Amino acid sequence: MDKKNSNLEKQRTAGKGFIKNQPGISKIKFMQDGSYSGAGVWSVGVNVYIGEKKYKEIFVENGLMGGETLPDKDLDASQRVNVIYSDGRKEILK
Repeated sequence: MDKKNSNLEKQRTAGKGFIKNQPGISKIKFMQDGSYSGAGVWSVGVNVYIGEKKYKEIFVENGLMGGETLPDKDLDASQRVNVIYSDGRKEILK
């Protein structure tokens, strides 16, 4: 798999991991390609939308690493999430 597709797969895996643990998300937008830190950890900046409110977060390969404080997890977890990858591709995840 080439570097670009590998990066997109990491974005998809990170998005799915985040969705699994944070209900109420309406959209995830990856702001750039992910990259590796000096410690060898892959991460990527994302905008996460819960309702109409945007949260700036950082994902690692298995989900959330940090960012703005997110609302409590008592939100609806049954909805589909619109995902926009760094190359502009779109997908709906649940």
